[in-house]
Order: sequence, then structure tokens, then C-alpha cells
Amino acid sequence: MGTPVRTVTREELLQRRKQVLAELGIENDDVSRLNDLRPISSDEWDAREELEQISFLLGEELV
Repeated sequence: MGTPVRTVTREELLQRRKQVLAELGIENDDVSRLNDLRPISSDEWDAREELEQISFLLGEELV
């Protein structure tokens, strides 16, 4: 049996991004600088990867 595919809306992706940022306690523009500020934890690394995936799915250019 194959991996199930889940379809999400743009609104769901934007809401999830807000949730991840709130959990990190940072602003959107601080995400790209996370590891410039200090060493990041494994949870922060996972969150950064999820935010990159969300940006990709939204068709945003990653910097």
C-alpha cells in the first residue's frame, strides 16, 4: 500500500506557519537567521525544515 497523500489549502498552510512561528516565539523574518543568532536546538531545526516545506508548497522563493 502506498503512502497516503493529503491535500491542504493555502489557508491551512498559512495557519500552520503561524502556529510553528508562535511555538518558536519568533517573527517570520527571524527564521532565516535562526542559526546565525545562536546554535539551534533539534526542535528549532525541525521547525525550520517544516517552515521551508510550507514555503515551497506556497510557491515562495527560499532565500
